Amino acid sequence: MSLPVEVIEAVREGRCVLVLGSRASHEASILAERDYPKAAALARKLGWKRPRRLMGSKTRPEMPSVEKGAVAFEDANGRTQLIRELRGLVGCEGVEPSAAHRVAVQRFPVILSTAWDDLLDRAAAGLGRELQVVRRGESIPEATPQVGVLVKVRGGFDEPRSLLVTNLDHAERRFGTEVRRSMRSFFRDSVVLFVGLRPDEEEFDRLWEDLTDAYGGELPRCHMAVAQGPMDDFLWQKWVWRGLLLFTADPVECLTEIQERLEG
Repeated sequence: MSLPVEVIEAVREGRCVLVLGSRASHEASILAERDYPKAAALARKLGWKRPRRLMGSKTRPEMPSVEKGAVAFEDANGRTQLIRELRGLVGCEGVEPSAAHRVAVQRFPVILSTAWDDLLDRAAAGLGRELQVVRRGESIPEATPQVGVLVKVRGGFDEPRSLLVTNLDHAERRFGTEVRRSMRSFFRDSVVLFVGLRPDEEEFDRLWEDLTDAYGGELPRCHMAVAQGPMDDFLWQKWVWRGLLLFTADPVECLTEIQERLEG
């Protein structure tokens, strides 16, 4: 793993914003020997079905979509049952926060999370670290040495009305003016580190769309620890061209390395 020096120094100085994806929750569940379906499996469990391709079509097959699977499930069973189903599949009840979650709340004043679970909240409580939790539509306060800020960009199971699951959810609840101002400040004045995400998955596509919309244009240079697994070279290069400085590391691997480098 080639951990950028710029990231280490920014974390040391308290000016690194962490964007943590649901791969951190998946990793914690695997460590706890609990099932946690990856995005493709989750999409299928919710009811996503691959569209039939026309004979002779040369377009790439559609990738499994959690958002479309959620629409199918919600249409068939209703919103309440959709949230209950998601919570049962990826809610992380009975799963302990991993080292990645603990380092995150210890070392990063501001965390943006795409996970719907409460692993970061519980990691902070276990360490005696106070976190102010912000959901979609709420203004983002200034972090202090005593109180960190956790922005749940897709909401959380603890507040079901805050959950963003489908395309319509995102379209109806774009970031407000004050949040956009905070986002611009983060990306302009801080080093931004993405962890627990992959550039070839819908979760990251949606997140990037949300953040560029909030920022008001293409994001400046960011670092990304790409969760491990094979990835198309074209997609890797695509994101390099768009300003993401990529290196391969899973959440625990990346964040514990940061902790060790800071303590060494």
